[in-house]
Amino acid sequence: MRSEVKGVWFLTAKRYLLEDYGPELFDRYVAAVPEAHRDWVREPLASRWYPEDMMRDAMASFYVEVAQGSNAVFTAAMERCALLGIHWFLQLLLSVTTPRYLLRLVPTALSQIRRGPVKVHIEAREGGATLRFTGQPYAADLRYRLATPAIVRSLMSVCVGQSARATLTHFDESTHVCDVSW
Repeated sequence: MRSEVKGVWFLTAKRYLLEDYGPELFDRYVAAVPEAHRDWVREPLASRWYPEDMMRDAMASFYVEVAQGSNAVFTAAMERCALLGIHWFLQLLLSVTTPRYLLRLVPTALSQIRRGPVKVHIEAREGGATLRFTGQPYAADLRYRLATPAIVRSLMSVCVGQSARATLTHFDESTHVCDVSW
């Protein structure tokens, strides 16, 4: 089965760009996406499944048009998008849970936003965990390597605050290993 992602990612990126930068930058971001995906990126549906290639193309456009090729700016934007994507009520619930409980939710949450070969295995330990994402298309792509720890860090920060740290410790063509601590 080919890999697909839920439209909520594209909807969140749209919200982030329009709220934080305005319609001009959003229009440049959309224009930089290959024509085959432009309409979907411009008007995504949260519940629709989209091809992974569209995610890759959108992230490439985001990296160039929004982050201007800056890894730090791209990482900060991915963290902000992840937080925007977590509904405020869910943020409230997650803020009173333990990091271990939150980590147990990650595989289920992943299956709600991704369809296909991507799986996550979590090894929890006191004060941290290792998340191994396998079957990840484009895992060697720079934007995916930056986005994975940014999203994990952002998710964990809802629970533990700014002490959350996440680092990509290994990657290959289909795997990301992310170490998270708090």
